[in-house]
Amino acid sequence: MPPASTSELLDALEERLRSLAVRRGPVAGRVSAGVTVPLHPGSRGLEVLMIKRPGTMRHHAREVAFPGGRPEPQDEDLLATALRETQEELGLSPADLRPLGAMTAVPTATSTYLLHPFLVAVAPHAEAVPHPGEVDVLIRMPVEDFFAGRVPYRAVYFGTVVRSPIFDFDAGSMYGASAHILNQLLELYAGVRGLPMPEPVATDVIPWQ
Repeated sequence: MPPASTSELLDALEERLRSLAVRRGPVAGRVSAGVTVPLHPGSRGLEVLMIKRPGTMRHHAREVAFPGGRPEPQDEDLLATALRETQEELGLSPADLRPLGAMTAVPTATSTYLLHPFLVAVAPHAEAVPHPGEVDVLIRMPVEDFFAGRVPYRAVYFGTVVRSPIFDFDAGSMYGASAHILNQLLELYAGVRGLPMPEPVATDVIPWQ
């Protein structure tokens, strides 16, 4: 049976991640970065927290993304990097973040980064306080809204098999590596909830050009 409560759902997501063989290693010519995919219990179930970066950023300005960045010398590993960056960008203490597991690493198309995402559960009492120099807009997406068709979902197709997903929010569109990471989460969620994964609407409007 599908998980009946938020805590059971988080446990099921953690168990599913443990059972998957995800790609985590470094890739030649790529700079590894750690990002979190935060899930926070909200009034409409689990919400994914995302950010829109300010226009003043040197890299990936105005993009909708997940909190994260490059390792610093004090970071023990990429999970530590992702948790530190999440605290810097969203004011969420690592003590309030429960790592559920590593997801498959995704390369960016417009830079040399390789994003290593970690799914984390945010404590119910914790509230994100975005850093104005790092975050222009905090986006909260109830996961069930996606499966109810309330989140526009498009994809650019390259041939008949490869596709690049796009998710549209009021603050902007998520595309590229971040969208592939969100897609991973949604497929994972669909699996543990026993839900069909919606098909994206084909589009030739490419937001990254």
